[in-house]
Amino acid sequence: MPRYSTKNDKSQSQDCLIIPLFEDKLTPPDQFGDLVANAVKTKDFEGKKGQAIFLYTGNKVISRVLLLGLGKRKDFKLRSWKQIIGTAVISCQGKKAEKIGLVIPGDVGEFVDTKVLAKSTVVAIETANYSFDEHKSHEDAIVKSLKSVEFILDKKNWRVWNKGVEEGVIIGGAVNFTRHLGNTTPSTMTPTFLAGEAQRIVKKNSKLKIKVLAYPEIKRLGMGCFLGVAQGSSEEPKFIIVEYYGTTKSQKPTVLVGKGVTFDSGGLSLKPDPYMCNMKFDMLGGATVLGILDAVSKLGLKKNVIALIPACENMPGGKAYRPDDILINMEGKSVLVDNTDAEGRLILCDALSYAKRFKPKEVVDFATLTGSCFVALGNERSGLFSPEDKIVEKLLSSSETVGEQLWRLPMGEEYSEAMKCEIADIRNAGGVGERRYGGASTAAAFLQFFTLDKDGNSEYPWAHIDLSCSFYVGKGKPYIRGGANGFGVESLVEYLS
Repeated sequence: MPRYSTKNDKSQSQDCLIIPLFEDKLTPPDQFGDLVANAVKTKDFEGKKGQAIFLYTGNKVISRVLLLGLGKRKDFKLRSWKQIIGTAVISCQGKKAEKIGLVIPGDVGEFVDTKVLAKSTVVAIETANYSFDEHKSHEDAIVKSLKSVEFILDKKNWRVWNKGVEEGVIIGGAVNFTRHLGNTTPSTMTPTFLAGEAQRIVKKNSKLKIKVLAYPEIKRLGMGCFLGVAQGSSEEPKFIIVEYYGTTKSQKPTVLVGKGVTFDSGGLSLKPDPYMCNMKFDMLGGATVLGILDAVSKLGLKKNVIALIPACENMPGGKAYRPDDILINMEGKSVLVDNTDAEGRLILCDALSYAKRFKPKEVVDFATLTGSCFVALGNERSGLFSPEDKIVEKLLSSSETVGEQLWRLPMGEEYSEAMKCEIADIRNAGGVGERRYGGASTAAAFLQFFTLDKDGNSEYPWAHIDLSCSFYVGKGKPYIRGGANGFGVESLVEYLS
């Protein structure tokens, strides 16, 4: 994590000074005005969105300047700003820069509150600075992390800016913690290891409490769906409960449920070869809610928040559950198994039932649940499902505020009908018209069934986030490296703030 400071000049020695400029206002800072003006005059730099060009100053104090294009002022969005800043950080790292300065254009404040801008800028820097390269053997292949970042802006904004920086460091750290859990190799990231990581963050924070249920306790609770998924693996399942009380316990908590399948082979409905890779990321729902609790507790939010993470592997061992099995959830609801690769909803249904014990204000679950959501939305948005318009509106607003992207997908009678079953209360896979149609919405309908009482009435307000954009394969994006991206942590921290 770099050291952050704030100044109103550029006297500090830096490996690179980053200067963002709008396309329709190419007014450079005085110190390097001639240098920038020449780049503009030759049209080497035009300020177009995402454009980046290094200039060499011949100056011993600041040897290199990076010009960043912000595009037209009327098109400014916080999401674009974060991506541009992230791109700048990775570009500087490519030049082995460890100390950078960033000029904050005064007119950006016309579009974004100073504190929000500071917080988002730091999150963008932190996420771009992170790399998962601990297994590389050659030193040259290891990314040089930034040591210091100096913000250059008008002195009258320092106090508010620095407060935003403090919060950004906390949130950026939580995002990277979530990413690191997801990036960890699956032979290491077992349910026991994930529980240990949860215990580690709790030990560092007296505001958090944890309880980890092992197999005997899970069995006593009657979590037959969760245990059905887990039984094909030699790794013991864990049910992780992390609690944060930021106000009196009389205030109903928000319960966050996170899918924690630490590796998903598909079980006996084995995944074909191309889809077996990246299944270490199937625990990102669990990692996300841990990251949220980490940030919420460090920020000291005046809310009560509880995280529930059913963690297990889905493996095709000799004791694995089978298609046509009927599993019994902890409330006695029966599920016909149509497909053992529709396992995430099975472990979540027991967690959603367990959530009722807390008499929650609301429940939000996070899960890399369906390929169907990925097909529908791609890897830039995640799907949002809920019958609660107020929760949806607040979640959409919160995600937009921080520059993440949620998209509401439909729920309705046709999806619930598709999950009905003649020989059990519900089946774990189904489609509208054909089995493969509407898979993200039928999966949401399955989860909703376990938020209802025996008469079909909702026991608590509920929303489901299908994490279709929670990781990037290959080389990632110009502003963030490949692997887990920590999607959802920022949005929920904003939602709870």
